[in-house]
Amino acid sequence: MNALQLTSEHASDFVVITVAGELDLATRPDLAAFTQHVIDARLGTVIIDLAGVTFVDACGLSALIAVKRYAREHDTPLLLAGASPAVLKLLKLTNLDASFTVISRTGTMGPPPPGCSEAAASHVQASGPRTDR
Repeated sequence: MNALQLTSEHASDFVVITVAGELDLATRPDLAAFTQHVIDARLGTVIIDLAGVTFVDACGLSALIAVKRYAREHDTPLLLAGASPAVLKLLKLTNLDASFTVISRTGTMGPPPPGCSEAAASHVQASGPRTDR
């Protein structure tokens, strides 16, 4: 069993939550509690960096949907970053790719994705035309 590791890094008006490990039934409560705490702190745009995620199942997707709903209820922009091709494929197969703003973490500047602050935009570049609903 691969435990979920969660860390956060705050900068001016956004926070990056780095997720590493397996996102499944066993780790869903950890992701929910951690992200809710960050959202409640009102630190600005929340970027969930999924680059370290090694496995996602239906419960993991459900956790991301719950986090998205919680962020929307608290007027907090939420972005997904660094998702592997396998995670992106899973999001697309389940039509969740249209429900999230999906960005890639790069060193180049690009136009800020919808709901993304200027400071956050300097760390990310849009990977496609996604709408944060």
